[in-house]
Amino acid sequence: MNRKFLLLHILLLVGILSLGASSLTLDDALERARMHNLSLQGNAIDVNAAKRDIDTSWNLFLPNLNLSLSHSGSGPVFKPAEVPGLAGPTEVGFRDTGLSLGLNMQFTLNLAVKEQLESYHLGYQIQKVTYEQAKAEIQRNVTKLFYYLLMEKQNIEVQEANLELARQQWEEVKEKFEQGFASEVEVLTSELSYEQMRPPLQQSKNQYEANLLSLKAMIGMNLSEPLEVEGEIPALMEHLEVAALQEYLAKSYSITLLDLNLAQIEKQKELNRKQAFTPSLSLQGNYGISGWNDNYSNTFSDSFSYSVSVSLPLDGFIPNSRTQVGLASLDDSLDKLALQRQQALQQMELSVISQVQNLNMLSLQADLAEQSLAVSERLYEAQVIQYYSGYLGFVSLEESRNNLMRAKQGVLGVQYQYISALIDLLYDLNIPMKEFNPSHES
Repeated sequence: MNRKFLLLHILLLVGILSLGASSLTLDDALERARMHNLSLQGNAIDVNAAKRDIDTSWNLFLPNLNLSLSHSGSGPVFKPAEVPGLAGPTEVGFRDTGLSLGLNMQFTLNLAVKEQLESYHLGYQIQKVTYEQAKAEIQRNVTKLFYYLLMEKQNIEVQEANLELARQQWEEVKEKFEQGFASEVEVLTSELSYEQMRPPLQQSKNQYEANLLSLKAMIGMNLSEPLEVEGEIPALMEHLEVAALQEYLAKSYSITLLDLNLAQIEKQKELNRKQAFTPSLSLQGNYGISGWNDNYSNTFSDSFSYSVSVSLPLDGFIPNSRTQVGLASLDDSLDKLALQRQQALQQMELSVISQVQNLNMLSLQADLAEQSLAVSERLYEAQVIQYYSGYLGFVSLEESRNNLMRAKQGVLGVQYQYISALIDLLYDLNIPMKEFNPSHES
């Protein structure tokens, strides 16, 4: 009686936990990842810092201000000074010579300030694209993992159904053995087949739970919170053409970042050139207040001085000077980065061709897997009839049932390979999955 009571409580607890598990769609998972992913939050800090540089760029026009307070004094170290007309040395000790307060202002203006302001905007654009790239990568990983969980859940259901069918057939064989219509070998074979299915099923469940924890970590969810994924696996496309994707090559994040880096180096080169070859205007002012002087007269005095100057550095006009070498180094960096962009574009085009070929091959494999599944189902149904009619042995029936399970798993496996490869292709070309509308769907 106690065992029944305990079992009832366990079943009730399992039911409560299953009811408390929150359902998660792909859109929900992506939204949570955008809001709570820790890596993405770190990238957002860089974007905010770059935006702050733009918002506070007016401080380039602020002068340098310095406030100083000084106190001075003088006195003999080894011998006091002699005053003419007196018999001996005059006893003169240490004297305060004054207390002063000063304010200094200096402001320098060069034509390169325009480039400096524009470089802030370029830096902000680079951080924004870097953030969008990181967000797209998180979305890609979450989407691939989400679809994997959906398919793994279907795989577990297939294995559970096959395990239950194996148990039923084992029970039937035992019953036939007791009636004298089956051999002991068939009983042992059916039992062994049933027992051999349990470890792979448990392994699939463990793998599902491990990947479910990974998804929770990606989207910033409590690891102990129960979760169930729900959704549909997208349809596979019959055929993709490389020509339809050519326009997206230059829109990828990697090429966009190379273009922005090229623009940034160009801007840095122009900034250095203007600093080296254009004059700078400097304004300087000083205001001072003195409290007393060396005669101990406590009279207040102040003074103000200013200077306006125009300076032109001459180092840039000297051949092979440090300025000239620095500008030449920036030219080399521009040439090298331009070659890197050309190479990256070429490599991406080759990668897209390879990925499209792989997707078209997987699409054909998916069709073959579906055909194989249909044949396996018909074959199994026919062999079940033959088995119960006494024309087929149990070992052949077991093999046919396992072939049917493998055919179902094969369909799921090819579907996931296709979806995963398609998600990688769309990420490389910076194409949102919802906006990618193939012309043919299976």
